[in-house]
Amino acid sequence: MATQLQFRRGTSAQNNGYTGLVGEITLDTDTNNIRIHDGSTAGGAEIIPAGTIMAYGGAAAPTGYLLCDNSAVSRTTYARLFAVISTTFGVGDGSTTFNVPDLRDKVPLGKGTNNATLGTTTGSAGASSVLTSASKTGVTTAASNTGTANTGTGNTGTGNTGTATSGGSSVTITGDTDGSGVTITGSTANSTATTAADSTGTGNTGTGNTGTGTTGADGAGDLTPTNVTVAASAKDSSVTSAIASITQANHTHTIPALTVPALSIPALTIPSLTVNNHTHGVGNLAGSSHTHGVGNLAGSSHTHSVPALSIPALSIPALSIPALTVPSLSVNSFTVNTTLPSEVVNYIIKT
Repeated sequence: MATQLQFRRGTSAQNNGYTGLVGEITLDTDTNNIRIHDGSTAGGAEIIPAGTIMAYGGAAAPTGYLLCDNSAVSRTTYARLFAVISTTFGVGDGSTTFNVPDLRDKVPLGKGTNNATLGTTTGSAGASSVLTSASKTGVTTAASNTGTANTGTGNTGTGNTGTATSGGSSVTITGDTDGSGVTITGSTANSTATTAADSTGTGNTGTGNTGTGTTGADGAGDLTPTNVTVAASAKDSSVTSAIASITQANHTHTIPALTVPALSIPALTIPSLTVNNHTHGVGNLAGSSHTHGVGNLAGSSHTHSVPALSIPALSIPALSIPALTVPSLSVNSFTVNTTLPSEVVNYIIKT
């Protein structure tokens, strides 16, 4: 065997009380750890201090280390490790044990502003290192999807017939007077033919009447002229006669009696009258402001009869809904599961 370089070695207790020389290296046989001494500090400085976590390719932890699998270990046996991490990663049974970190299906995350508490668990990776709820920005197009057609069942309701009812009572309407302008819209009605019945009046004959004749005096009798003789001219000796005056003698006028014979009016017969179909048009009428007075109206007791209402059964045919095809959908900025390339190893912690 070749010549070996040997270091001073001892137990942890021996190393903890040894100052050594500056740069002297010793081996702790309890922790399998190397220490470097500075010549003044007892115990020196461990190359790998307790609580150091590192990746390890073996299935089981080497001497001086524990797997980071959340195991509860003795606070006495692993006093050096407990002095460093205490119950940060779990209290164990609360008195004699404590928990080591759990890095199964996880990766270490550095402590910082966003993750300020040691031992905080943020989640774990699924099979094939799938990280859930990873945010992804970009455009993703989903595949189109076609649903299954569905046909409903027809339904027929039941017919229903209500019960007839009659109600009635006296009613009194109080009169009112309303004054305002009014406009009546014209209307044209088309009536049916109307025939009036024959009618015959009764004949009538009056009674004859004869008046009484009368003679009245209205002055003198016949007219009598009076002649006068005058010369024809101043140079002519012949003469002629001329009427100088007229005298009327007394006389009478007789009015005979007037006889009015009896008047006979025969019976008047009016034949039946047929009026053919025709229309009467009433034009628009604009009435000036005026009032209409409606007097109090007292209605006598009467009834209103409402017949029974029959509702036939309602039949609703079956409803067929065709298959629904949803086209592909493009979505911006969404969240998906992301698979990270990885290699599975064990994480170990120095005791």
